[in-house]
Amino acid sequence: MAPMQETENPTNDASSTPTNETVRAIAARLTGREDEIARHIAARYAEQIVDYRVADDAVTVDAAGVARDNLEALLFNLGRAGPQALQHFEKTRAAAARRTHQGISLESFLHAARIWGEGVWDAFRAVLGSDPDELEAGLEIAGQVMRHVDLVSTVAAHAYLIESQGLTHNAKVLPRDLLEALLGAGHDPDWALRRARSLGLRLAENYVVFSIRPQEVPVGKSDVASIVGVARTCLRPESGGLLIGVRYSDVVALYPLAELKQMQAAKKEASALASAVADRGVGVGMSGWQPGLAGIAMAYAEAKEAGQIAALGGIIGRPVTLDEVLIDHIARFTPHVSRILDDTLHPLLDYDEGHQTALMQTVRAYVDAGFNLTKSAEMLHVHPNTVMYRLRRVKELCGRDPHDPDDLLILFLAMRLAELNPVP
Repeated sequence: MAPMQETENPTNDASSTPTNETVRAIAARLTGREDEIARHIAARYAEQIVDYRVADDAVTVDAAGVARDNLEALLFNLGRAGPQALQHFEKTRAAAARRTHQGISLESFLHAARIWGEGVWDAFRAVLGSDPDELEAGLEIAGQVMRHVDLVSTVAAHAYLIESQGLTHNAKVLPRDLLEALLGAGHDPDWALRRARSLGLRLAENYVVFSIRPQEVPVGKSDVASIVGVARTCLRPESGGLLIGVRYSDVVALYPLAELKQMQAAKKEASALASAVADRGVGVGMSGWQPGLAGIAMAYAEAKEAGQIAALGGIIGRPVTLDEVLIDHIARFTPHVSRILDDTLHPLLDYDEGHQTALMQTVRAYVDAGFNLTKSAEMLHVHPNTVMYRLRRVKELCGRDPHDPDDLLILFLAMRLAELNPVP
């Protein structure tokens, strides 16, 4: 019996417009010059803003680093569909919190954000051509620069205000210096022990870490305080006291565990916490059990990463561990993986969009059905021959054979990346 052919209705494909291609080409002209542009922008801060002019050299170096980080994030996102991921603004949040202790006012910080936008746009204008495509792309770039400045200003203002208004020094949460020391930033475990003793706190030997984070930021000071209260209600460890701190928009909970076998009880309480904050759009990332105070930093990194992926994927109502989203982690952070997965994914997306087919859906069903053609066909309500035909089309379009385990892994990673960063 011959394979069933699908009806194809070609349409104009708008998923990859000439403007986007031109935008990416223009962005590439600034790639490699990020440090130079960032130093120039930081020099403008000192010229135009008194707080930066009188600040010490460490602030200037820090400001240049943040300017570079934001430029790199902008260049990465230019020409790509969808909003920027929240992790691109983590360093900006941290910088805003530091500025409160460096003599930089909120007004000055926001002024610096505007100067950053002007400096970046000046750099783009210098490399723009004069043909219509370049000018149209320039308008798109200008809009994205303005949107980036708005996001930076919003995120930074929120972090600055939380720090300066003293939420992190509330008696119900850990002081910032002790929290940072426990999370492995700037101090050794012995310093953390001495600091805890000075506050009348007795640290446990081992902790599991929770990262409780909203899907969208900024979040109000009262909302953060409310989440702290919910965490204290739901998390009640058997041995030792629960430690809670606030790090930018995230609530961080250190849950003491005397031994690994208590992990099940911690997961049960974490499930109650995740359910309690689900209606607020808040996700919960949970670490594995890492022994010793030195293990807290690794545990926090796990919980934070799991929480970020959960927030991006809209996973709420249950705690998420890194091993559950390990493939998502690989897809986001392995060098050059985005290019490889884009090259795999876009021919299929373009074909489905242009021909009203379901190649991506078929690959997903094939994976979910355990690589069984009959079960895949039942899931899709089509004949098994149709599944075979579609899988052959996948191989023809992107060069990845769904029947080959290595190629199928690439296809699966591409789909997971698409779910994390959805395109129209």
